[in-house]
Amino acid sequence: MMKFIRWGLIALVGLIVVAFAVVYGGSEIIIRSRPETPMPTIVAASDPGAVARGAYIGRVSGCDGCHQRNLQGEVWHSDPWNGTVYTANLTRVLPHYTDSQLARAIRSGVRADGSTLWAMPSETWTTMTDAEVADVIAWLRTHPAAGPDRPRERFGPLGRLKILLRQEKPTPAWVAEARASPAADLGPSFARGRHLAQTVCGECHRSNLKGEPGFTPDLLIAASYDLPGFTKLMRTGVAMDGKEKGLMSEVARENFSAFTDADIAAIHAYLTARAEKAP
Repeated sequence: MMKFIRWGLIALVGLIVVAFAVVYGGSEIIIRSRPETPMPTIVAASDPGAVARGAYIGRVSGCDGCHQRNLQGEVWHSDPWNGTVYTANLTRVLPHYTDSQLARAIRSGVRADGSTLWAMPSETWTTMTDAEVADVIAWLRTHPAAGPDRPRERFGPLGRLKILLRQEKPTPAWVAEARASPAADLGPSFARGRHLAQTVCGECHRSNLKGEPGFTPDLLIAASYDLPGFTKLMRTGVAMDGKEKGLMSEVARENFSAFTDADIAAIHAYLTARAEKAP
């Protein structure tokens, strides 16, 4: 009996080792992948208003939220099973990127060395124009190098299993999905609002603005707000029912409160029109 138990334990340990090797090896192939991504021809804008425009885009888009106001990054998420993800210290990273490489990182989620980024929401900015990216780069480059370097992401055993099962994906995979599923085009009169909704709201509500089941709602809900109520939500995080709305309220106060009245009105007009035309 003891002999059978011993061999059973050996077999179990062997299976665990093989499973670990498969998960680690398979996930490592995905982590080390280098997608073929075109290099855009973009240089930092240099006209007098470029930095101010870039700072505005950076604030409402949350660049200085994830990377901190000083752009020095932080630990974004950490646990021993899933791993640790850092937001980069951009002030340290930027000197090692050309403008074109930085533009590719922003819109495609690919590092200067061709490796993929993880947890970088580039899928939100796939429709950001060349001019907007040039303004953002001009603003980013005004920050002198300071603070500690941030290491690359480290994946735990559960995180690697999720990668192998495609439950966790590198940024370029999310970018491809976003490009294949844009928000409804309602014509030139709603172009500004659509663009802002995709490049700002899309991070949580997806590129098509239909929301993430169990996390965020379809933005058809915006049609239930009049413009004053929507403006209040965007500036204070207080919803129509007078209550806080979790992450939305935090993001509204930290980032969306910087929106101009004109841009809030454009987003509201587009989302309302989108709701009216929905099946």
